[in-house]
Amino acid sequence: MTSVGFKRMTIGVFDATGKIPAANQFVVEGKQDEGATVSAEISGLSKETTKVYGSNIAYYISQKGTGDISATFGLLDLPEELNDKILGYKTNTNKISFLGEDTEPPYCAVLLESEDLSGETSMLTIFKGKFSREAINLNTTTNEAFEPEAEEYVFSAIANDAEGDAKGQSVAKYVGSDEAAITELRAMTFPAGE
Repeated sequence: MTSVGFKRMTIGVFDATGKIPAANQFVVEGKQDEGATVSAEISGLSKETTKVYGSNIAYYISQKGTGDISATFGLLDLPEELNDKILGYKTNTNKISFLGEDTEPPYCAVLLESEDLSGETSMLTIFKGKFSREAINLNTTTNEAFEPEAEEYVFSAIANDAEGDAKGQSVAKYVGSDEAAITELRAMTFPAGE
C-alpha cells in the first residue's frame, strides 16, 4: 500500500465498559485550531524470522504473527484538551494539567485515512493501544517567519479483545471505495457505546 498524503486521523478513547462512544471520538484533519496530521510510521508489522535447522539444512522458517507494533505520529497543533486526555494527564477546573506518579494514559484506537496512487480511499486501523509523548520542546524564535514543527506521539499497540473478525488482531487495512467495507472498518475500530 503506497499512500499519498495523510488526510485524517480519528482517535477513539475507550470508556470503562470497553466501548468508544461518539463523544470519545476526535478527528484530526487540519481544521483551524483543531490540529493537523503530518506523518505516521507504523512499525513491527512483521515478526522477526527464525530459521529452524534439520538434516543439516535450514528446514523451516518460523514467522507467525507480528512484531511489537507501534506507530509514531507527527501531529501539528493538537488541542491541549485532547493531548491531556490521550496521555492521561489530570486536569483541574482551571485547566491546569498535572503529570506524575499516577499519570496513566487510557486505551485508545486510531483510524488513519489517506489515498493510494490511483486515488482510492486508503484506511489503516490500530485497534487498541496507548499514547505516549517523551518530550515537550521549547525553542527560541528568530527573525525568520515562524514555521511550527510537528510534535511526536508514539502509540504502542496490543491485540484487540473485542468479539468479531478483529479479535486477536492489532491492525486492519482497507483500500477501495466500497461504503459497506468502510463502514464495517469504522465500526470495528470504534465499538459504539450504548
